[in-house]
Amino acid sequence: MQWLALVLSVLFQAPSAPPSTYDISALKVDRPITVAELDLGKLKGDLRRVSWSPDGQKLYIQTADGNPESPRLRHYWIPAEGGTLLTLEAEPDWAQQYWSFKSDRSAPGIPSLMIDVEQKLETIKAGTGPAGALDRTASPRGGGNIGDPESIAKGTDQYQKANVVSLKLLGETVCEAVNERPIPGLTFGWGPEKSGAIAYADRDGRLILFDQQKHKRAVDGTKDVLLPAWTMDGARLAWVQKSGRKKYTLVYAAIGR
Repeated sequence: MQWLALVLSVLFQAPSAPPSTYDISALKVDRPITVAELDLGKLKGDLRRVSWSPDGQKLYIQTADGNPESPRLRHYWIPAEGGTLLTLEAEPDWAQQYWSFKSDRSAPGIPSLMIDVEQKLETIKAGTGPAGALDRTASPRGGGNIGDPESIAKGTDQYQKANVVSLKLLGETVCEAVNERPIPGLTFGWGPEKSGAIAYADRDGRLILFDQQKHKRAVDGTKDVLLPAWTMDGARLAWVQKSGRKKYTLVYAAIGR
């Protein structure tokens, strides 16, 4: 009878989440540690990739300039504890594999958790405020030309029709591009395999953590964020944050569960 009672208690207990599944609301995010200051005037082009090495000991950085259809790529790496940014001839295999993992359409290990693509025409105000089209399209997070600056200055080109492509996870916009193709991974990065977690930069540039249960939180003190990148074990989260004209700071924070 005791054995039967034990079996029944196991069969009818409430299902629990897999141990690897993240609850974003319960994560502890430590104070960010600076890895490097990135001067794009020297590195050339726009930031395109940040990837962790499998052992979490170094970070790969990629920039791109020239024709968006066939850009010139430049490759760098730096120890996670900081130091000198070193040049590479090509992107390492481990960095390519990491990028495929972090920028995929489906959550690693949970193929049913997928990013949706939404495309529509929007009438966007071409203003100079935070929500203005010029601001939305002047940053590396997406763009294209909306309006002519001279016309906008004269007040003759206040609103424009724009083709907006949004990448959404469970209704949350994790990437948005105006009048150009979105770049998967530029503003989001999946968490560890089977975690169901993602980090992304919202429209205001804040770093947001989100999970498949729709728990959501902003990381304090973040703005103008790009390229969030979780280590494979989920222990650290890196990102770049704009610090000046053509300048970004590469940081990471320890993540506790």
